[in-house]
Amino acid sequence: KILVLASDGVFEFLTNQSVIDICAKFNDPLEACRAVVAEAYELWLQYELRTDDITIIVMFIDDIRNDPASRRQSLGNNSITSSRQEFGVDPTQMQKELEQQMADDDDEDEEDESDEEPMEEQQIANEGFKPVRNAVSKEKSKEIAKLRANAAPQGPEDVFDLKKLSTPKTEDEKRSIQEAIKASVMFRNINNEQREMIYACMESVHVKSGEWVIRQGSAGDKFYIIDEGHFEVRILPDGMEDDGEGGNIIHMYEGSRKKHTHPSFGELALMYSAPRSASIVAKSDGHLWALHRSAFRQVLIEAQDHRKDLKKVLQAIPYFSNLDSDGINNLAAIMDEVTFGRGENIIEQGQPGKHMYVVRSGSCYTVEMVPGETKRGTAKAKSFFGDEIFTGDERYGKTVVSLQSTTCWHLDRVIVEKTMAPLIEAANAAAGAKK
Repeated sequence: KILVLASDGVFEFLTNQSVIDICAKFNDPLEACRAVVAEAYELWLQYELRTDDITIIVMFIDDIRNDPASRRQSLGNNSITSSRQEFGVDPTQMQKELEQQMADDDDEDEEDESDEEPMEEQQIANEGFKPVRNAVSKEKSKEIAKLRANAAPQGPEDVFDLKKLSTPKTEDEKRSIQEAIKASVMFRNINNEQREMIYACMESVHVKSGEWVIRQGSAGDKFYIIDEGHFEVRILPDGMEDDGEGGNIIHMYEGSRKKHTHPSFGELALMYSAPRSASIVAKSDGHLWALHRSAFRQVLIEAQDHRKDLKKVLQAIPYFSNLDSDGINNLAAIMDEVTFGRGENIIEQGQPGKHMYVVRSGSCYTVEMVPGETKRGTAKAKSFFGDEIFTGDERYGKTVVSLQSTTCWHLDRVIVEKTMAPLIEAANAAAGAKK
């Protein structure tokens, strides 16, 4: 069990669930606190020109009575029948309808499923545990626009031979890198093969005290993990002339193998080219691991031709429709496959939403309950659901149950907010201005 007490600066951009997800990765509550603070701080820098108070207390509780009977009662024996009676729907009848739908589905010709048109999404408003906001402020948008305008033109994306770029790592070095990236949303869904490739592509960077790692306004193409050392974060306010010091010191990163703390910076550079919004200067001699964007993207999208249909679906989703091809490719690259067994709930109406889904194969039964009415349907290949979590509804608007073994692509909301939200918001704003 995890108990969290935190200031509003933590929950400005992080949801309750995402904070718990980060904490659950650690055995030491102090390390969990550090990871959440680092994550919240990074999000503040992405979306704002300032930060609020970021304070958190985490307690791991072991001695809670674990009564299976009462736990089943509190959770409900079946998510379809446990919590929907307020809508006036007979849960027993609903279960019978689901079983009949599953039986009917067995008689259908599954070869025709991929030709079905995607279902039309029906959304209803649901209140949820949501961050205060998940959009870039006007001031930050102006700053990003100015940085882009002042940045040097970008050439074509570098193409790396991953085998030539790879360098052998010791088991200790792999453990160190793994320890550093375990709290980063960018690496949450990578598989073991991709993880080994990322280990191999990580570049060892040694720096001396006073050395500049990145400069504000310069083109960003690398993500950095601090293995050891102290590093200052400096930001030059808009309109202030740089006297060579890089502006005001607003934060200090500390990396330590002894303390098992390994903060990171520059994650957005892994997804798209954008000018750096801050400078990082070594306050002491130190060591970092660096990963180039081109290497990271090649690791993710290598042999991903089977995602062509997925990309077409993503382009049809309103929230992502204004992204260019690179943006759609980035989204497709961070989506993972997940398979559900027959009769398994994929999402449940009214529950906090963590993922959006695109059906790759199989079929599902959908139920949307509103006062006095129940809407039912099916979702087959190329259908999508759960996208309401990106447009303000933090809770799912319908229940979706697999009618057979069903494979979906799923997109993590936290990862999108961490890596793609500024780009999506900018694209949508630009499209709105044209209209």
